[in-house]
Amino acid sequence: MNRKLGKTSAYVMSFTLITGLLSGCTSNATQPTNSPQKTEEAISSIQLPIVSKPITLKMFVSMDPKVAATMKNYNEIAQFKELEKRTGIHIDFIHPASMDAAAIKEQFNLMIASGDLPDLIYYNWINDFNGGPNKAIKDGIILPLNDLVDKYSPNLKKFMNSDPKANKQIRTDDGTLYVFPEAQSPDQYAKVNPNPNPAFQTFGWQIRQDWLEKLNLKSPETIDDWYEVLTAFKTKNPSGSGKNDEIPLAPKGAGDLQNWVRAWGINYGFYHDGDTVKFGPYTSEYKEALTTLAKWYKEGLIDPDFGLTDAKQFDTKVVGNRAGAWTGSTSGTFGRFVQLMKAKDPTVKLLGTVPPYVKGTKSYNFNADEIKVANGIGVAISAKSKYAKEAAMWLDYGYSPEGALLNTFGIEGESYKMVNGSPQLLPEITNNPKGLSIDEALSKYSRGSGGLAYVMTPEIWHQRMSLPEQQQIIGLWKAGSYDRIMPPVTPTIEESTKMASVMSAVNTYKDEQFLKIVMGQSSISDFDNYMKTLKGMGIEDAIKIQQAAYDRYMARK
Repeated sequence: MNRKLGKTSAYVMSFTLITGLLSGCTSNATQPTNSPQKTEEAISSIQLPIVSKPITLKMFVSMDPKVAATMKNYNEIAQFKELEKRTGIHIDFIHPASMDAAAIKEQFNLMIASGDLPDLIYYNWINDFNGGPNKAIKDGIILPLNDLVDKYSPNLKKFMNSDPKANKQIRTDDGTLYVFPEAQSPDQYAKVNPNPNPAFQTFGWQIRQDWLEKLNLKSPETIDDWYEVLTAFKTKNPSGSGKNDEIPLAPKGAGDLQNWVRAWGINYGFYHDGDTVKFGPYTSEYKEALTTLAKWYKEGLIDPDFGLTDAKQFDTKVVGNRAGAWTGSTSGTFGRFVQLMKAKDPTVKLLGTVPPYVKGTKSYNFNADEIKVANGIGVAISAKSKYAKEAAMWLDYGYSPEGALLNTFGIEGESYKMVNGSPQLLPEITNNPKGLSIDEALSKYSRGSGGLAYVMTPEIWHQRMSLPEQQQIIGLWKAGSYDRIMPPVTPTIEESTKMASVMSAVNTYKDEQFLKIVMGQSSISDFDNYMKTLKGMGIEDAIKIQQAAYDRYMARK
């Protein structure tokens, strides 16, 4: 790099040394047989500015709610203004009108159908694109990146070679690179931080610890424990309101309640049990989970309006001293509630619990991102871009020490400062005067709370989770086993097309039946018919496809 960054230079040199040492750990991965032949010598570093004359690249990316809290467009984030100064490349961000997942997918599909594609597209190419990344390449929507990365992305190459998991997870089965990922490397984090306690443990169960103490109850672990606690929350008025208006379990929508099936050792989707791939809602354990949740709902232990609860209503119930337990993220949910509720009442105590489990079994985690370096989400380069080379170089800068620092921490002197060679968030972020959460405040300066294409600077984790309660909650959540999480498998084009056809009907049906059975509109005695319906829809074919993809993934070198 030919740009000097003042006080950050020592940190950057240290980061570079670490990644340089790691880069010798593995050899370059084999290119796919259809990889384009090299036509020019590969560059060894990104020289800034990237272009001699300014250019503009368009990027499709959904708006992050943490950004939307203070801004209307990613162009307002300080990081991208600084990136333009350094690289000479302006990014014109195209955001879907809605942040709803279905609306984002609809707008994405309309964009693809129109043929009017931006230069860069941020998307989940494994799970949300019909046919998967290889189909997107075959259809001329995005480019295979092997040759571009080999010639113009030295920093991403170094990162991939520094972590075998990265080299494996960023590719399809045939070795094709298709995306510049939002990457996070546990191995690399351990090198710069010997005790990376919070790394990648970002979601779990949360509870009113002060209510537990008031009722002389222990933190629940098993499903039986939870039944005892939730019943006490409902009947013994721990809020002290005198109204018995507590909501023992307050899910933020059906998706949050679906997380509870994990207590039976299954996922609300695909997972693997040893070497065998399974689909959680097509197991006998799922019947047991539904039976329990339906019982809880009937007894008033679950918010009767859970299926209709949006984010604002959820916040009102928790901050309004009515909710006893819920699930959510470490920062955006838990950390935010700790700050908001303790500001109103210092006696409030929030904590977490270990992932629940059925007595006699063990606790499981199914949060995929917690053990993956990359997960299929990231920025692809459009096949119609006139600036593929420049786009590859601009994206690659996010994997350099300087680019990673900018993308993660933002602007030195405004969002962070260097302390003993380490970046530290400023009070503007950690104790925002306007009451913004750490992630919301940080989002004004960078994408350090997650999203887009770069490798996160590891120090950000402890600082985003700086509250003592957050440190404690993370340790509790990590009690669950990660043994059953599916890796980022990539079915073939034909398999992905078949999967999309089957799973569209399956997911709609299972979601409908989950609500109906839990809310008592359908009887659990009809479960055999539910299983027969899923079989008729082709769920066993989908499981076989996932099994084949899993086997190929495990065979990757």
